[in-house]
Amino acid sequence: MARLHPLLPTAAIVICASFIGAEAYADTGAVRGEVTDQSGLAVPGAVVTLSGANLGGDITVTTDDEGHFRIPTVPPGTHAVLITKDGFAPVKLAVTVRLDETARVPVALTMSEAGAEIIIEETLPVIDSTRSAFSTSMDAELLQNLPVGRSYQSAVNMLPGISGRVDTQSGGPGNGNPSVRGEGQYGNNYMVDGLVTRDPATKTFGAGVNFDAIQEIQVYTDGVPAEFSQATGMFVNVVTKDGADQHFGTAGYWINFDADPGTYMILDVATGEEVAKEKRNFMNHELALTAGGPLVQEKLWYMVALTGTSSDIEYESLNGLPYISKGLSGIGKLTWFAAPDITLQYQLNASGSDIDNYETSGLYAEEAQAQYNSKNLGHTFTARFTPSSTSAVEVKLGVNNSNIDVKPMSGSEDEPQILDVNQGLYLNNYDSFDINTRGRLGGSLKVTQLVDGLLGDHRFKVGGEAWRVSDSRDLLFTGPGDGYQYLRDTDGGFPCTAEANYEDCLGYTQYTDVGDPLGHVGFVGGAFVQDDWQPVDRLTLNLGMRLDGEVLYADQAQAATKVYSAIMPAPRTGLAWDITGDSKNVLTVNYGRYYDVSGTDFAAWGDDRSSFSYSEYRANGDGGYDLVWVQDPAANPLIFCDESLWDKPEDAAIAEIYKTACNGESLKPYHNDKAIVAYSREILPLFSVSVRGILSRTSDLPEDIDHDLDYWVITNPANKYRDYRALEFVAQRRYDGKWQMVASYTLSEAKGHMPGQFELSSGGQSGSDGNNVGVYGDDVSDPAARQSFFEGGYGWLLDGLAGLGSANDSAGYYGYLPYHSFHAIKLNGSYTFAWGTTLGAVYEFDSGHAWQRKGYVDLYGDYYAMDEGRGTRFMPPTHYVDIRVAHAFEFSETKNLEITADIFNLPGFEAPVTYMENDIDSFGLTLYRQAPRSVRLGMRYTF
Repeated sequence: MARLHPLLPTAAIVICASFIGAEAYADTGAVRGEVTDQSGLAVPGAVVTLSGANLGGDITVTTDDEGHFRIPTVPPGTHAVLITKDGFAPVKLAVTVRLDETARVPVALTMSEAGAEIIIEETLPVIDSTRSAFSTSMDAELLQNLPVGRSYQSAVNMLPGISGRVDTQSGGPGNGNPSVRGEGQYGNNYMVDGLVTRDPATKTFGAGVNFDAIQEIQVYTDGVPAEFSQATGMFVNVVTKDGADQHFGTAGYWINFDADPGTYMILDVATGEEVAKEKRNFMNHELALTAGGPLVQEKLWYMVALTGTSSDIEYESLNGLPYISKGLSGIGKLTWFAAPDITLQYQLNASGSDIDNYETSGLYAEEAQAQYNSKNLGHTFTARFTPSSTSAVEVKLGVNNSNIDVKPMSGSEDEPQILDVNQGLYLNNYDSFDINTRGRLGGSLKVTQLVDGLLGDHRFKVGGEAWRVSDSRDLLFTGPGDGYQYLRDTDGGFPCTAEANYEDCLGYTQYTDVGDPLGHVGFVGGAFVQDDWQPVDRLTLNLGMRLDGEVLYADQAQAATKVYSAIMPAPRTGLAWDITGDSKNVLTVNYGRYYDVSGTDFAAWGDDRSSFSYSEYRANGDGGYDLVWVQDPAANPLIFCDESLWDKPEDAAIAEIYKTACNGESLKPYHNDKAIVAYSREILPLFSVSVRGILSRTSDLPEDIDHDLDYWVITNPANKYRDYRALEFVAQRRYDGKWQMVASYTLSEAKGHMPGQFELSSGGQSGSDGNNVGVYGDDVSDPAARQSFFEGGYGWLLDGLAGLGSANDSAGYYGYLPYHSFHAIKLNGSYTFAWGTTLGAVYEFDSGHAWQRKGYVDLYGDYYAMDEGRGTRFMPPTHYVDIRVAHAFEFSETKNLEITADIFNLPGFEAPVTYMENDIDSFGLTLYRQAPRSVRLGMRYTF
């Protein structure tokens, strides 16, 4: 074992543990190994030197009395390892280090008085026998050799257990935020260089990353260690390139266009029939530049990247209306090696985009389209301190601000939006001017310490982070006055025309101007301790615990008021058993609990100055309108369940109503419990296979309860949860400069209750209104409650409410989720020939996602109830085949020009991916089909 090194001062550990938060993560790996002689005896005192262009200097350690060595923090990439010892020939070999993985380097030295250096070509083990987590690392070579979209969001979709080919919110026509292990698009967390970039309001990915600046992408799907937090789905950490002691760079241009002329049958919303429509026409351009190198050799490095994009797309469903976007993004990074054991780094991220005709759904008429604008600016400061060869300290500080604005393309504030309830079509104008700002400020501290000889070997990590997240929203609805939206029902004799001054409508909603922008603030923190403990050589116990906390405030007339707080203890345990002792046969078992923060959107529901203050009117048959509903948060706020509501009642009757609706419990944070068992085997050099079993449940999902039309509460209905189970087979061949492959088959089942206010589901913009209203009608079957409905003039609601289920009855809620499919096959790989040509391919099969029929529920929103139940129907199977051909013209060892051609959907498959779910005449007709065949041509010069 390596010589015991004293722990870092206790004070440092105390500071680390008390600096709480939840959003900083690993952006390094580790190296361990054992040095023996030819007879297998340990060689103590051997000098192990790790060197590489992106290390900023060599790293040197010495083997212990048993010939073992460990290096706790190493940047990802391929590095050289040199082992020297008097009386033995020096040995040199290459080791590839991946994010948050430990590379094993077993070396046998040969006796020699003055032998020449021995270069070892033998491959090292590819299975990390010290981890019980499932993660996949995609390095730059893999990303550049496969036909994937030029974004990390697109690249992760090809990995096992991830559903992202079809937008899990809108059902199409483009890729969306992926769903992982049945958790939906909001269960994921996205990091860039170890800091979260996820949008604090929507909880989807935030700023993009220049594709050619990516060094490696690490994707956790299961068994995530305690170091990671704030997700129930996957964790994605994108590490960008640093500078180096050698200058490098790229300059590339790509053009992507449609290559599948003709028509296919999809729904024309205006006629309610499937008709032959021209397949989409589009032209995308991208120009990308990167450069890096030394400003001062081994002292100061730089790296910059800049990407500009433009798109002009005519989607099938939009009748030729062009979706036009332009974007610009960049990264700047400085790395200063201030001392041999101190590294300081500053990083700037900036991006912006503009989109015309933003709503790609066919349910938006041309005059009802929107314009989208976004800007993002982020700064990250990192300090790394390595006081010894067995310890490391990392501090990160980050600030990120973004603006997202969505406005009517018409620019008109006075023209109202009209919803045709027969067609589900939005007409006349976009519904609002929606101005948003988001902010994130905080930092992290993490300590890594190797300790040997304490009942075995340990790799301790202790850390903490603290973040302030905020949002501001100014929402102005279009239409006369404060804002109106009208309902048209031509079948019922309500044409709703401007010529009649909108006096012939079925009904209308009048919105209330709430004044100043709404603001919400959240404070998120956490601390973790993690120990990778090897009590014996072949067994590693991954023991971890983290404690997260969250406090959310709603801005009520500029006075911050707490609406929600939570403490989230999350144990993470696992074991990895190296059965044969050579890292080639590994059994893993893991259990963990995973929480996600609620996000500032959640706090918005507790704000008594909600943007959604409105009055509902319906035609009364006498030529006038009756007021049928008032949504006034000031008078009837949406209440977050908390025991203070009934412990200190101002009105005993109201307190009892709250207590009953909340089931006597305060609101709890939702969590995912997941257990996994896996066996992995390296069957050939660089080639491994594994079988995995996954079982999980997500509980305490929040939902709003409409108790009796006057009192609304957010609580955790006991009958709202999600279940996932899967059996998965994976085969992987690591890249060796020639070829690589990842193949998987997943047999899975994802069932659960309907997502609601806080989790849009499939159909969000494709015909089912995406569950924008997530109401449970409580106790609607109770005779007394039914009588009160009739007495209050709301008896007409009961049939609709019965279709919604209740807090005590799942009616229609539990079933297959929109991202469920029974069978999924994924195969991707590439091969590079000696003359410089590379062939890459991606194949994906999906047995068909779940869908359902949704009926109109007046008052609560269009097309919401599911009388047949969730997920009672299934889409047909889909196949995807993409290929890539590239050739590199070599000018020197470091300079080349690569010409590329990618073809997406090579066979031109046209399977439906979304049907009309609304219970109207066009129910079941095809809204979207697979994206038609397209071609991307490019060239990239590398130096």
